[in-house]
Amino acid sequence: MTAAIRYCTAADGVRLALRADGRGPAIIKVANWMSHMQAEDTSPVGRHWVAELARAHTLVRYDGRGCGLSDRTVADISLEAWVRDLEAVADAAGHARFVLFGFSQGAAVAVEYAARHPERVAGLLLYGAFLRGILKQGASERVTKAAHEMVRLAELGWGTDNQTFRTLFVTRLFPGASADEQREFDRLHRHTAAGDVAARYMRVFNEVDARAAAARVRCPTLVMHSRDERMVLAAEGRLTAALIPGARFVEIDSANHMPLEREAAWKATRAQLRGFLAGLDDLPAAAALTPRQREVLRQVAAGGTDKAIARALGLSPRTVEMHVANALAALGVRTRAEAVAAALQRRLLD
Repeated sequence: MTAAIRYCTAADGVRLALRADGRGPAIIKVANWMSHMQAEDTSPVGRHWVAELARAHTLVRYDGRGCGLSDRTVADISLEAWVRDLEAVADAAGHARFVLFGFSQGAAVAVEYAARHPERVAGLLLYGAFLRGILKQGASERVTKAAHEMVRLAELGWGTDNQTFRTLFVTRLFPGASADEQREFDRLHRHTAAGDVAARYMRVFNEVDARAAAARVRCPTLVMHSRDERMVLAAEGRLTAALIPGARFVEIDSANHMPLEREAAWKATRAQLRGFLAGLDDLPAAAALTPRQREVLRQVAAGGTDKAIARALGLSPRTVEMHVANALAALGVRTRAEAVAAALQRRLLD
């Protein structure tokens, strides 16, 4: 059964689509460009990742602002906006602690979040990571011009019937994909974002810099990277691992941005994923309340109704109900009165 799509609201009012698949300790996949959860479910380059991460875990995914099922018209596209989006999704999902999975540019967002919220991140799982954009790497004039040209082509060619640019882009991402796999990827992802949004995303990718945050990460971290890929060089993955204290770096024998299911590289990747996740301590989902859950319970303790709490916190009554229900589950109680009493006893509302 396909999990239901839910929505939460980011700090600036953008509505973000999210869903949770599987059961078990939580993994939140950071949204990356071209995100469309429904397309990802059947994509020849993404569906095996979804199935694997949801095999023994609750996998929370969301579409990035401007993409997929989330709001398509947005004013702010920036690293800071993406981090705030992840904060909103993490609170809405209701898991006190979780593993963060950051793929490609999602790695920078995951690292920034982990540095700011160490109490909530049990582990970092990164693939194809880069913490500095191409324009922060001291690239040559030729490479810089090529990066700007890719942005221009994205603006003209994404989301249109002309697939020339998308074919170029997909070929660089997945040179090992068959012609049929590349066509299917294009078919599923051509409408994930409009051309102007695609170009704005790429401009931010080119300028992103999350290196300073990496030193503040305090959780176990696994960084994997395809050895021979050309979109994001393996050197950027090695740099990511070097900047995160205690991180482990693993090169995967592939030329694709992420391994395809039929590659031998996928078996090696899967083994690394399972080993890393199994090595983490059980995630204490009931050990704490999220910041939003504490805010809501404080209002409940003060006698507020759902409508009053919603007005006070700028939420919908339904979202308030969701936070209360998640708090009850986290505290292992049945009623709101019991939740308030348990939270006060544990000094969670101080």
